[in-house]
Amino acid sequence: MNKLLLSISLLLLAQFSFAGHHEAGEKPSKTIIGYDTTEGTKIPIYVGDLSTIDIWVDYVQAHNDRDLDTIRNTNADDFEGWAPNGQKIDGPDAHVAFLTEWFANSDPKWTHMYSIANDFTGKDGKLQQWVTTEWKVSDVIDGKQINSQDVFDVLIEGGKIKSIYVTTRPILSAE
Repeated sequence: MNKLLLSISLLLLAQFSFAGHHEAGEKPSKTIIGYDTTEGTKIPIYVGDLSTIDIWVDYVQAHNDRDLDTIRNTNADDFEGWAPNGQKIDGPDAHVAFLTEWFANSDPKWTHMYSIANDFTGKDGKLQQWVTTEWKVSDVIDGKQINSQDVFDVLIEGGKIKSIYVTTRPILSAE
């Protein structure tokens, strides 16, 4: 019986060793999670670096903390944001001005729902690191509670927030 268990164990060990083997110089394949077609061709989107999610989560926490200095310092110099109403925000200073006004008139709080890190290499060969993420937003405007689900597509470049696209769906009181 012991010889049988030893034989099975050796076979399993050999199988696991073989499954993880790559030839010299061979790169392990990336997992494709979808495709991008915005440049007119079907280009794969791959599983991304999870550290980009950490950057984004810390950035949103700075919003909850009203830490405008951290937000400004985390934005890239050429930051661009698109609010759900179509408003475009150009640059870190414009973003801080937008948030200052928003925070003065209401009390938004973000609660994380999910985040997906993904990498995309465009036709130009440049790596783009994106986070697609959803947050529940609770806000108080004129004393009235407003809740929504916000989906963000966030481009992170060099550890900085370069672009944000926001889509919002109001949560009805019946939900």
